[in-house]
Amino acid sequence: MVRSIAAVVLFISVCHAGGMDRVLDFSLDDLDFYAREGYMRLVYPGCQSLSEPGEPLLPVKTVVLVVPAGAGDIGVTVDCHDLSLFAARQTVQPCAVPRPFSASRDREIIVPDPLIYGSASLWPAARVSDLHTGTKSGYTLVSFSAAPVRYDPVGGMLELAGSIDIHLTWADGSAPALSGDQIRSGARQLSGWIDNPEDLMAFAPHRSNEAASVDMLVITSDDFSDSFSMLVDYKNSQGIVTELVDIEDILSAGSGWDDAEKLRNYLIDRFDNDGLQHVLLGGDQSIVPVRMVNLYCEGYSDCVPVDLYFSDLDGTWDANGDHDYGQPEDGLDLYSDVSVGRALVDSPSEAALFVERTLDYQQSPPGGAWSSTAMLCGAGLFTGYTGAKVCDSIAVNLPADWTVYKAYETAKNSDGFTTHIDVINDGANWVHYAGHGNTGGIYWQGYPSSMMTNSIASSLTNGGMAGVHHSIACMPGAFHDGECCAEALWHNPGGGASSVMFNTSYGWEGYIPEMGVSEWMCVYLTEEVFQLGNTMIGEAFATAKDRRVPMWGGDYDRELYCILDWHGFHDPTMRILGSTTGIAGSPGCNPLSESVVIGQPRPNPSSVSVSFQVDLPSLSGVLEVYDISGRLVWSQASVEPGVVRWDFDDSVHSGVYFAVMRCGGRSDSARFVISR
Repeated sequence: MVRSIAAVVLFISVCHAGGMDRVLDFSLDDLDFYAREGYMRLVYPGCQSLSEPGEPLLPVKTVVLVVPAGAGDIGVTVDCHDLSLFAARQTVQPCAVPRPFSASRDREIIVPDPLIYGSASLWPAARVSDLHTGTKSGYTLVSFSAAPVRYDPVGGMLELAGSIDIHLTWADGSAPALSGDQIRSGARQLSGWIDNPEDLMAFAPHRSNEAASVDMLVITSDDFSDSFSMLVDYKNSQGIVTELVDIEDILSAGSGWDDAEKLRNYLIDRFDNDGLQHVLLGGDQSIVPVRMVNLYCEGYSDCVPVDLYFSDLDGTWDANGDHDYGQPEDGLDLYSDVSVGRALVDSPSEAALFVERTLDYQQSPPGGAWSSTAMLCGAGLFTGYTGAKVCDSIAVNLPADWTVYKAYETAKNSDGFTTHIDVINDGANWVHYAGHGNTGGIYWQGYPSSMMTNSIASSLTNGGMAGVHHSIACMPGAFHDGECCAEALWHNPGGGASSVMFNTSYGWEGYIPEMGVSEWMCVYLTEEVFQLGNTMIGEAFATAKDRRVPMWGGDYDRELYCILDWHGFHDPTMRILGSTTGIAGSPGCNPLSESVVIGQPRPNPSSVSVSFQVDLPSLSGVLEVYDISGRLVWSQASVEPGVVRWDFDDSVHSGVYFAVMRCGGRSDSARFVISR
């Protein structure tokens, strides 16, 4: 698995009221070196190479922590120990200027920053940088980058910190109150990749006293309501409470600067008050509003629709009030609060086809081996670098019993490939395209160049064996600019795809030979579905983007560009065929059970006694109460569904406590305060 190397970096964590201490340990024996482009590159297990163009490209450990919901005034202090100073073998390579995957230039543009490379000071000056806070489904997240290695360019010396002690502090804040399903969804998406999943129960948002009234909204025009009503009926039959909403009604009654803001404000209200978790935008930009965002990266710019605007519901996306939305100075959070998919339709016939194919995949998929078949296409991308790297990284995250076809092209190969179309026509459930792109398709480097184009998509004959298609390529998802490749895959009645995740603008290179942001997100997507148990495509897609947010430096860069650029065209609640729900005890298991529910303690704060409303999947369970240090202070066995009361004795003191309800290997928790 891709993330298995993370265990090499040792974490020790101690939590206490208002703060958290963590220790990151690094060993000189694990630091590796290799030569590239006349420079030296450093690699450390569990770290990624992250830097800005011209700066030394050094390994960085990105740390992501959940803290108490609503916490504010978050700060980080650092103390380093066991410093080792040693000579660099060569000059450390500066970060290259990024280019999109479609760039025609063959070589990297590597120019050292003279202010850094002409200095004898250790770089970076700070061991910890890029502090970022955000909220996902009510959970408060803190992330930062820790640099185990610093570099003195003039002296040619490197310094490794054997140990970095990190002290995180926060002030108590007002935690949001969300539905139990919203909280569980957030925990499920976070549990596989944050650094302290054991704290998810303790630091969860408050549970609302009101029952959730809707899980999913399908928002479309009245002209398409007949078709989308069939999807709504199916979702409700599956226990996903779904509501069909007319976009005209939202816009006529809503408030906001423009239609996109009116729609987002409506979603915020339904998220805050009704338990909303998923949204299907039933139409392209001519039917359902889009938020156009100006994107920039190292001389490249574009203005594209960004549906993350309707998924990340924190802030306004326009903090400076200039109506140039989604810019770094707009106080962006970037974490998804609801999963959003868009149906690329603008006519009743296209809406009917979208619903038909979506229902076929979920309700009556054809039998056969296609549902456990993957097709991975890797083109020559830059000199000496091919799409085989991301394809192989995807392949190791697929189930072991799947059939995986690979069509790879070397940088010097001019033969191209055509057999991948035969595989797709025969049925492939998981298809990846690592190639160059434009609005009309995705391409190999050599001849014949077409990997997946509008023309090919329109002629596919895979029928009901239409699977999930995703890509790193530039612009095949640019639905706002004529008919794009993503639309062609959806609009072919004879076949195509049941889910498409493409870029609306440029895909970006990485720190070659390390993978780029678009590549990582496609790997994360596969890992979320098949390794971590997030089998609902909308949640897996949202989480794949969330996992790059901590690596955003806070300004215009390839991270921000790619996070805003990648789009999901599908029913977000579609569960992937051939996936599993996770193994009990694995990181992908939901730490908040779908069946065990403990309501908010009452009263809170409490002085004499506290009561809990519990719902269980069987007749009885065990209720336990822990203090902030993790010490068990009270328990009651054979708890039955209903209200359970705990009367305090003299040994119970003021402080923060956690109630944990356990039943049949499942659990749920609630946080409360005793004030005496």
